Amino acid sequence: MFEGITASVIFAVFLLVTSVTFLFLTTGWTDLSLDTAQVIDRQRERVDTAVAISSAVENGVACTDFTAQVSNSGKVAIHDFSEMDLVVEYLNASDTKVVARLTNGATWSVSGISPDNRDPNKWNPGETATIAFTLPSAMKANENGTVLLSTRLAISDSNYFTCT
Repeated sequence: MFEGITASVIFAVFLLVTSVTFLFLTTGWTDLSLDTAQVIDRQRERVDTAVAISSAVENGVACTDFTAQVSNSGKVAIHDFSEMDLVVEYLNASDTKVVARLTNGATWSVSGISPDNRDPNKWNPGETATIAFTLPSAMKANENGTVLLSTRLAISDSNYFTCT
């Protein structure tokens, strides 16, 4: 009589352990699958993103204000400019090398998008953004500096600017 009960208890414990193990493995596999799908989507978006700085010119007489023309040459619209980085490197008036990350809204901003026919205030593929940026200190006259723009997915382009 005890043999039947013992076998039933062992079989019930076996089924319980198997069920818990299967549930644990299924949950882990589901989480891994969702994470992998997010990585694939992010990589696909990264591949489809491209920017190109066509020019960067002085926008004043103090050698501190500049504008850059940047085209969205990719396939992805960019709508949150605060997730982008703008970095400048140049010699200031006292011959000191300056490398600075400018802050969106404070020292750089998108002053216009052309043509902005579709999705106003969203930088769509094929559109060109005018980016105004202010250097932390005046640039040395007749010298070149470098401006680098990077998107939230680390897609970047750079160009030279000159203080005349």
